[in-house]
Amino acid sequence: MESLRRIAPGAYFVSALLFLITLADYLGNAWPFRPGEVDWRYGVVGMISTYLLSPLLGCLIASATAAWLPHPKVSKFLGLLMWLGAVLLLAALGIFVLDSIQVRSAAAAGARWVTTTSFMLASGKIFLAAVGLMVLGRGNLRAAAVNQPSGSRTRETTRPIVGQS
Repeated sequence: MESLRRIAPGAYFVSALLFLITLADYLGNAWPFRPGEVDWRYGVVGMISTYLLSPLLGCLIASATAAWLPHPKVSKFLGLLMWLGAVLLLAALGIFVLDSIQVRSAAAAGARWVTTTSFMLASGKIFLAAVGLMVLGRGNLRAAAVNQPSGSRTRETTRPIVGQS
């Protein structure tokens, strides 16, 4: 256990790097931002599906580190953050569905299969990443609850009722 504690800062650092470097690459490829254009939104949300694996791996590394040590506050924070990420991915997926309908209808008849295929692949990856974040988030919240120090758990205690006559 002591050796795990010694590598914990490095594990958290690497997990943060997996997330932050991937985010920087993604934002660099999404630049310049044009959220008012359907083609840009469709491309940016579709592109996110190719960037999801590294941040998920970072989430797994941070989650495993927090659970094994145990760091219940970190586990709880990660759990809530992962649930937020899952909700954001599902919202992006909803927008992606609507934008794909517009992009597909504007495409030439011979090119619609490309739009449909790329949409299906990207949607599947985004959905599975959201499910992965939900599962990891739930696991982190459970680990946080289990790994609470025994003195900090809130327990219901019964107190005698003292009445006056």
